[in-house]
Amino acid sequence: MTTTTVALAWGQLRCRPAGFTGLAAALLLAVAAVTALGALLGAERGLTAAQRQAVGGPGVPLIVGAFGEITVLVAFFVALHTLGFALRHQYRDLALLRTVAATPRQVRRLLRTQSALVVLAVAAPGALLGTAAARAFLTGLQHHALAAPRARITDAAPAALAATAVTLLLTAAAATAAARRITRPAPAAALTGSTGTTPRPGPLRLTAAAAALTGGVLLLRLAATRPAEQVDKSAQAALLATLALLAAVALAGPLLTRPAAALLGAAARVLAPGTGWLADANQRGHAHRLAAAVVPVALLTGLSTTMTTMTATARHAARATGAPGGAPSATDIWLRQTELGLLTAFGAVATLTTLIGLTAERRRELALLRLVGATRPQVLRTVTAEAALTCTVGLLLGTLVTAATTSAFSTAALGSPLPAVPLATCARIAAAALLLTVPVSLVTAVVALRGPAVEAVGGRQ
Repeated sequence: MTTTTVALAWGQLRCRPAGFTGLAAALLLAVAAVTALGALLGAERGLTAAQRQAVGGPGVPLIVGAFGEITVLVAFFVALHTLGFALRHQYRDLALLRTVAATPRQVRRLLRTQSALVVLAVAAPGALLGTAAARAFLTGLQHHALAAPRARITDAAPAALAATAVTLLLTAAAATAAARRITRPAPAAALTGSTGTTPRPGPLRLTAAAAALTGGVLLLRLAATRPAEQVDKSAQAALLATLALLAAVALAGPLLTRPAAALLGAAARVLAPGTGWLADANQRGHAHRLAAAVVPVALLTGLSTTMTTMTATARHAARATGAPGGAPSATDIWLRQTELGLLTAFGAVATLTTLIGLTAERRRELALLRLVGATRPQVLRTVTAEAALTCTVGLLLGTLVTAATTSAFSTAALGSPLPAVPLATCARIAAAALLLTVPVSLVTAVVALRGPAVEAVGGRQ
């Protein structure tokens, strides 16, 4: 890592703080999550076996393992998705570097340095946040008699160092993969206004999507074939299947979002002939942008509805069998609600940062609409319609993933592929996604429309 590379990387971070803010937030949560889980694993170190067994439950290490498996995967899923999105904003700048003789190797080194600088910047606050979260969670475990009263979080430094190292390795690998999309085309292609997007995923991406889909299907089969007394293992397999299927959605990208957008766009054209037609045309013409926005919405809603539906199905199964103690206890519900809160936070961060970035980078596009005669209210109505379409496509894909995973879990828990669906809760989740998506896009568009349209068209993105 040369001084020149560090200087260039730092310069990009200073020039585009908004483009890296979302990445910093996602990496902060990733470092915090790994730090918290690592610190919790050592909370009972030094205690005797009698002290550990004085409380009920499977023990802190097993709880952390089950709890952290999904949490860490989601944390890095969000972080890597946000990383690829942040690097995409620099496509034209990096193309300019290549025109002045920067080699692909140098570009890859620059991107790895940028991601490393962001990780190092959030390492300390992430460690502090993770330590505080570990202590709060340990207090909750002790309150529910799941951890020994004398368990303590004493030294979280090793966990924080390990979290930083793991995050550095994963972001470096992701930055190297993202650099391939930037270094493969000719530099002149980016200088005409491209943002590095491609109309369809490449063979490598499609192969990875197929692998993720295959893994998801295998996990669904595992979840569906667990006996009723192993309902917890079925739930864990179903949640892992949810992540695998969502990863397949993210990798397949436009191939999945384009048909859904076409179907919903046709309805928008009928309901709002003017605004709906323009919103549908924009979504069809920017399938890659739509896919980037849809993935976090699908993640947020898919995980939330999957967990709430599985909890309702487990309760229904316990009532149907009449097994004593079979219903989820208050402790189980607390653990699931805590996990759901964490996953929702990751999904919300991914949704907010992606939508803000996607809308902000359309400053020139929105200014062009104003120059050809569209009024500011008309442009804002179009952005609102596009945000509603984006949210609906994300809800549709998230619902399909939820339907597959909860059906597999229900087969194991109830003997039927029809789960107990809490319709009111699912409706609230959908409404929350809509309230998160539309206002954020609208506010960002209002900011992007500030100033004369001519300056926006001729200025930098």
